[in-house]
Amino acid sequence: MVPQRRTLLFLPLLLALAGCPRRIADFGKDGEPTSPQELLKRINYAESQVYALKGDARLGVDSPQGRGSVTLFAAVSHPALIHIEQLDFFGRPQGVLVTDGTRFGLYNAQDGKYYRGPATPTNLGRFLPLVMPPSELAAVMLGRAPRIPADSLEMRFDDQLQLFVLVITRGKVKQTLHVQPPSYRVVKSTAENLNAYDLAFSDIITQGAVTLPRQASLDAKSARTSIELVWKDVAINEAPDLTLFEMEPPEGMPVVEVDENGVPREPPTP
Repeated sequence: MVPQRRTLLFLPLLLALAGCPRRIADFGKDGEPTSPQELLKRINYAESQVYALKGDARLGVDSPQGRGSVTLFAAVSHPALIHIEQLDFFGRPQGVLVTDGTRFGLYNAQDGKYYRGPATPTNLGRFLPLVMPPSELAAVMLGRAPRIPADSLEMRFDDQLQLFVLVITRGKVKQTLHVQPPSYRVVKSTAENLNAYDLAFSDIITQGAVTLPRQASLDAKSARTSIELVWKDVAINEAPDLTLFEMEPPEGMPVVEVDENGVPREPPTP
C-alpha cells in the first residue's frame, strides 16, 4: 500500500509541472543569434536607430554631497552634441550646459557667470555629478551602453531571465551585457577589473521601427554615486535645433575662460 500512497502524493506535483511549459523567447524576425558577433551586431543596430532626443526629463542623484532630484530640459544628438538645462520649480533655468564634444559652455545662475573652455570630463563635472567625456555622456543619454574594445566574445542565453548574456573581454578587463530580445537593447552592463560604473536601462518603449529605454541608471561604486535619468516627454530623432548648441553667453554675462582642469585662465594682457 505504501508505493500506491507515494504515487498519489507525487501525482499532483507531476501535473503541476506538466502545466508549466518552458517559456519560448521571442528572438525577432531573424531568429535566434547564432554567434556572439551576430548578437553584438544586433545590439549596435538597435542602439544606432536613436540618434537624437529632445524633451523633459528628471535627474536623480545620490552622492556623498547629498541626495535629490531636479527637472531637466535636454537635447542630445550623436555623437556629442548636448544641451542640458536644470530648471527650478517655475521652469526657469538655473544652469545650462552646452557642448559640441570639443568645447563646453556653462551658465551658472547662482554665481551669475558663464564658464567656457575645453569639454573635458572635469569641466562637465561642474554641472553633473559624474566624470565622463561628452561622447560617452551623449551615448548614455541616447540609451546606449558604452563598451570596451573586444579581444574575445562569449554568449549564452539565460532561460530564467529570458536575456542574452554577452561577455566582452579585453586583457584582464571583462564587461558583461544583459541583452533583451527581440529589441536587442542592453538592459544591464557591468565591468570587472576596471574602475568604471554599472549601467542599467529600463522602461523600453517602441516608436515606429525604433526602441528607446526611457530610464537609465548609473552606479559608480568607487565614487559612491548613483544617478538616474528618466525621460518624461521626449521626441525621438527630430532634426536638431542647432541654436541649442551655441555657446554664447547671455548678454552682459561675465565670461570665465577655463583650462582643461577647470582652472580660470589669466585674461590676456591689453
